[in-house]
Amino acid sequence: MYFENAVRQHLQANPALQQRAIHNRPADIAAVRALAQAAVNVELFTIPLYMTAMYSLQGMHAIIGDNALYKGRLWPGMSTSAKVQTANQQCFNTIFSVFIQEMLHLQLASNIFNALTKNAPENQCSPCFTSPLLQDPGTLGWHCYGETKTTIPHIINLKDTTVYQSVTVSLGEVNDNTVALFLAIEEPADVLQTLIQDSKRGDYLVTKGPLSEQVPFDGWTADNTEKDLPMFGTIAAMYECLALYLNLEYSDGTTLIEALYKPDSIQNDLFNTESEGHCSPEFPHLNTVIDAGSAVEAKAQILTMMDAITDQGEGSTLKVQGPQVAVRPQGMVGDAVKPNYQPDFNALKNDYVSYNDDGQQVESADAHARFFGGVVDHYDRFQQVRGLLESGQLTTWSQWHNASDQPRSWQASMLELEGAAPIAGIPTAEEVAGALNRLNAPDSRDGNLELFSRVAAGAIAGITTVLNDYWSTPNTDFPFPSMAGSGDRISICWAVFGQAPDLSLGQFERHSGDSAPLYHACQGLDYGDSAEGNQCASKEVFHTCRGSNACKGEGGCGFVQSTKGGSGCNAMVAKTGDDELYTAPGDNFCGSYGGCAVPISASQRFPKSGTMALYQLFADKDSVKLEQTLSFDEGDSVYATAWKAYEKVMASEGKLAGNAPEASDLRLAFPPST
Repeated sequence: MYFENAVRQHLQANPALQQRAIHNRPADIAAVRALAQAAVNVELFTIPLYMTAMYSLQGMHAIIGDNALYKGRLWPGMSTSAKVQTANQQCFNTIFSVFIQEMLHLQLASNIFNALTKNAPENQCSPCFTSPLLQDPGTLGWHCYGETKTTIPHIINLKDTTVYQSVTVSLGEVNDNTVALFLAIEEPADVLQTLIQDSKRGDYLVTKGPLSEQVPFDGWTADNTEKDLPMFGTIAAMYECLALYLNLEYSDGTTLIEALYKPDSIQNDLFNTESEGHCSPEFPHLNTVIDAGSAVEAKAQILTMMDAITDQGEGSTLKVQGPQVAVRPQGMVGDAVKPNYQPDFNALKNDYVSYNDDGQQVESADAHARFFGGVVDHYDRFQQVRGLLESGQLTTWSQWHNASDQPRSWQASMLELEGAAPIAGIPTAEEVAGALNRLNAPDSRDGNLELFSRVAAGAIAGITTVLNDYWSTPNTDFPFPSMAGSGDRISICWAVFGQAPDLSLGQFERHSGDSAPLYHACQGLDYGDSAEGNQCASKEVFHTCRGSNACKGEGGCGFVQSTKGGSGCNAMVAKTGDDELYTAPGDNFCGSYGGCAVPISASQRFPKSGTMALYQLFADKDSVKLEQTLSFDEGDSVYATAWKAYEKVMASEGKLAGNAPEASDLRLAFPPST
């Protein structure tokens, strides 16, 4: 492997890396932890950026599955396409393919972190996905983005370049700034280092001299963390520094990798795991977990993972600083991604299934999108996006809203196919269109935009907070529905307002302590006193997945969950054995038993049949399971069923539930999940 050979050559060129005094080992261990966390930060940083731009593209999508619950209806927001016919579809698929591989890179970086924690303190044995370098510790608002922000964390301040100095690190639509930012992030390392201004070259490791002469970091101590790292200049330089550390040898004959490698660490895999619903490895020639029996073998696996990250992203395998090269011309396609690092299309077709409006299986849109452009690196894919932008063929939601002198008004005809029959039990297309228009009305627009921004921030927090557990606590479920839910939240914000959500706002502040309310999650299903007047779920508990809710009374708005716990959100009613019971929407009698998507879409229907267990919830004592149960059928309204459950619970307490409130505009506008 070229990367490993290059590192070995630099080790030979700098004997100090092979005869390091043993007393430096605690500092070296801290440096590796910091570098591994920095890698997690960098990979995580890209995901909201790419997702926000992707969903800025104007378009509609159908909610389809094997049950045809929403036949004939359309919802605002684009989705993946198996047969690309428009520039918007091509652009969406292209960004989606990069977005998915960034999730792979985040997984690889996280597995690398966990594998290198043999001698780490107990509170530093897993990666952090809510780093204060990216997010506010209290609200989990993302402070790393903004119209005045210009820094790619740990890597470079774009003001210090000769090409990208006017680019801001802001969440936005597909436009000149956004595409330039994406190109800067994925710029090949040997090119990016030549773009650093002469007066700033001393500020970055990659332009100060050979990396092997700067590793180990001068003055580093065992108390330093990722916030103390130098700026690297390129993403490749960050990974190269980690590689050099992993090759350190000490004067007593021991190695740093031997002191770091933890064979029994938590290793998670979303891409190559073979299970029900995901039967084929997507990257069959790339080991996506570290499962080596020895430290030497583990190092080889880690180097290969880092090789794959930079090859898929920047278009070249890692190498220590080489000669200066000329800037690659814009639009020029580089070498293909190495075959071992490419996704397998046949595997993707096996793993991701699509259906038509009648519930019949068809060619997979997600498989095509995940593979779309997979033979070339992210930089070249974003060059393709730049070409589409310059062609003038793309339409964003902002452009759609501002296409005429009059504000854009939603019509029912935009939300259903011609001749579509009404769907019993869910709002009509006219009702949904009315809600979309009212949310963007001049007298309520600003407040609703803030609300949607906080909803989106809460949805993403539902991912990052669970990931903290996913890589630290065995048998934690990955928050798949949160991924889909966060996309829905960002997409609907673009569609309603023509603007990106402001993720810096974070979530609404939660009340805690003895005086905290018993939060409820479904509109009207209030088991305690509500300041919201039953108009919607408590804003403080907006989230999108079982697992991101931490206490009772917060769950159940979407799907039910097994009373046994432990199931994935997207499989809660996939099987209905005679003895299988589910918690009712709104119950969530203890943490992580709730359902998906708070607040619930008024159009949400059950995809399967089942039976609910019912509970009385109390703020200051354990929940009580009732003897009564409640059955539900495929196609039933989730909210109507939840209200029936609520009525039974209230009756058990000698209370009347009253009348179910009308659906709020928020719930009318939100699309159902599948």
